[in-house]
Amino acid sequence: MRRPCALVTSAALAAWLALAPGVAHPADLGHAVLAYYYVWYDQSSFDQALFQPPQPYNSDDLGVMQQHVNEAKSAGIDGFIVDWYGNGDRTDTNLNHLLDIAEKSNFSATIHFETPHFWGVDDVVAQLRAFYDHDANRPGMVRYQGRPVIFFWRASTFDNATWDQIRAQVDPDHHAVWMADGDSFSILSGDAWDGISPYAVAWSADPATQLPRWASSARSVAPGKLWNPVVSPGCNDSAVRAATCVQDRAGGAYYQATWDGALASSPDWAVVVSTFNEWMESTQIEPSVQWGNQYLDLTKQNADLFKASVS
Repeated sequence: MRRPCALVTSAALAAWLALAPGVAHPADLGHAVLAYYYVWYDQSSFDQALFQPPQPYNSDDLGVMQQHVNEAKSAGIDGFIVDWYGNGDRTDTNLNHLLDIAEKSNFSATIHFETPHFWGVDDVVAQLRAFYDHDANRPGMVRYQGRPVIFFWRASTFDNATWDQIRAQVDPDHHAVWMADGDSFSILSGDAWDGISPYAVAWSADPATQLPRWASSARSVAPGKLWNPVVSPGCNDSAVRAATCVQDRAGGAYYQATWDGALASSPDWAVVVSTFNEWMESTQIEPSVQWGNQYLDLTKQNADLFKASVS
């Protein structure tokens, strides 16, 4: 268990998050492609999955992490957004392993802060302070204009006033970039958020038009904040729960439609793949027995198109 995190002053935080001389930050790009990444698998986890990787794996395996980074890079992905359950958790340990690998591989990573996992506002504040203390200034962190980026799951857990209170305690001067999720864009009117990226779009039968509509809604609320669209190959979570999302992949056509919508929405910074390896919900683009490298290849084609369009 790591030591408790002390309150960080704004002045200390500014120095603390400053770029170290000579240190490259690979995802500090004008535009980036990121992907949600899950680090809590054991080999037996895949017994529940509808589809299968070529070989079931354990998320703690550093060789597996390196393989995933290599595959992601080959597909034009610049960084992973790691499902994170807090300081000292297994996901925290694996985040740090992944950052070690990223720093040697011209890659990057950050967290998907699992808001509902924590017991309340005080715990959220403590966990975020711990993350800032231990990881926010690591060279492998995903960055936007020099600032580390944090993604939040279920931002709707708290109202705007509560999030503003949390931000005021953790990072009032916005030395990091906080990205909300969801499609309730009124959240952007709060001071806590620097932008938004909806986690899920695969429920939509027409993502090619859904994503531009979302972009318009987000910009109408907060035209100065970042719009980062999501892309997804489809979904099917019926193997692990009463189904909440079932969307056929249509031989790759659905994934392409999400990319078409994402690019038409004019991303302000990143396109986010949902997901690299969420096998339980069948949203993964990771190589599989059923599709081989098809979804990595589609990602590469579209990532190249996205980056060329804004270079």
